[in-house]
Order: sequence, then C-alpha cells, then structure tokens
Amino acid sequence: MNNITIGILMPGDMGHGCGKVFIDNNFKVVSCLNGRSDRTQKLARSAGIINLPNIENVIQTADIILSILPPESALKQSKIVNDIILKVKKNITYVDCNAVSPKTAKLIDDSISSEFCNFIDAGIIGLNPIVENGNTRLYVSGPNTNPIKVLHDKGFIIKDLGKEIGKASAMKMVYASATKGTFALHAAVLTAAHKLNLSSNYFEELEYSKPDMLKAMQRMVPRIPLDAARWEGEMLEIAETFSDAGLTPKFHEGSAEIMSLANKTSIAKETRETVDVNRTLIQALDMYVEALKK
Repeated sequence: MNNITIGILMPGDMGHGCGKVFIDNNFKVVSCLNGRSDRTQKLARSAGIINLPNIENVIQTADIILSILPPESALKQSKIVNDIILKVKKNITYVDCNAVSPKTAKLIDDSISSEFCNFIDAGIIGLNPIVENGNTRLYVSGPNTNPIKVLHDKGFIIKDLGKEIGKASAMKMVYASATKGTFALHAAVLTAAHKLNLSSNYFEELEYSKPDMLKAMQRMVPRIPLDAARWEGEMLEIAETFSDAGLTPKFHEGSAEIMSLANKTSIAKETRETVDVNRTLIQALDMYVEALKK
C-alpha cells in the first residue's frame, strides 16, 4: 500500500473511476458517502473506496483531496472543506477538478486557507480512468503542483500548465466548449428538424454529405440526458469564461438551455448502467420534442 491517501469528494461516475484506478496503483482512497444516491454508493463500493463517517474524517485521513462534483457546488464545497481544515489545523493539498471558469477557480482558491492548504487548480479531460485505461488527462496549475504528480501514470496523465490559478480551468473550459457545446448544437438541430417533420429528409442529406456528423449525432444525442443536469452548469461556466475573454457567451448560454431541455426528457431518469441501448435516435427525438411542451 502506498503511504499517500487520496480523498475524493464526491465519487460519482468520474470519481469512482479515479478511485478504482488509484487503488489498483496501491493508493488508499477514502470518501464520505452520506446523502449520496444509491447508485453513487454502489459505484464507490465496487471501486473499493473506503467510506468514512463524515468529511472531517476524510480530511483528517487524506493527504490529497480531489473535489469532483457538479460545478455549481464547487465553491460551496471548498468553503465547507476550508472550515474543517481551519478546525483541525492540518496541512493538506486540495485539488479542484471541477468544470469551472477561471474566475470561479480563483474564488475557490480565495476560499481555501493558504496557511494549511496547498490549492491546485485542475481540469479533467477524457472519460474516467477505467474507460481511458489510465490515460485520462489532468491539467493542473498553481504555485505548487508537485503533490498531485504522484498520480502521474497511476490513473492520470498529469499536464502542468504553470503557476497561474485558473489556467487549468481555462483549458477545461476551452476543450468542453467545443465537445459538449457541439453535443448541444447537434441536439438542438435534430430537435428542430424533428419538430418540423424533416427528420428523414435531414438524415438522408447527412448520410450523403456529412456521414461522420450523422454518426456523431446518433451516438451522442440520445445519451446527453444522462449527464445534462451537471452539463448545464458547465455550459454556464464556459459562457462566463468566454465573456471574460471578450467573446460572446451566447453560444453556451444557449447550450445550457439545451442541456436543461435534455434533462426534462424521460431519458434523464436513466443512468449509464440502465440506459436503453436499443433506443433509436428517432425515439430519443420524440422525447426531446415532448420535453419542449414541459
């Protein structure tokens, strides 16, 4: 067993995958699953993550904390952690791996006690390390990123972007603006075509002129609702990033609205484990159009 203990807050799909690969590389991994869904608790148990009674126990036990949760909860989580750090007076490294704007990353940094806590700004790119076979990229930045490099080639590929807080988050925002932003655009286009009774004609044209685009649409649009609840917040963080860079935020404000629509479909009640893999694109689009009425 490695002498370093990793705490993960909170181990959903990405977090449990990280935990499993870290454990396979002889790290001890802990978390607190109080109030988490049955699915999350099952994923964490299957990964071998040790469930501790509360977050204070996680902080007292861990050397490095990875925060992996929906972006709108990231700042609130860091403030909770900071209160505990100040209470127990423990030196610890806190790595914010959430999909937040550089501005939010700096607010999180400001919320953490520099006296006891080494803050690392981070952005995860790729699927969870189980799926990526340990090749998930973790972009990091901050004054002292050395502690997290213990995970290089042991679950993550660590890519250091320097000492500036917000740089790693910016990388995540730019990357996701194209990937998930494109997913949202595809969903909007197909829903419009379906609502206008043009689906078969549009598919025929795409099959002829843009077959790769059609394949991407068929692959992702029916699955967007599985993650839409957390991707909506991510789109808003991207919109803020673009606005701060002097670019229009409207692309991704619109993408957030499409994620909200996807989250209203009945598909959103499913999970990656229970999703109907035999559902056709047309059936999914029926659900998107129905969600427009809600």
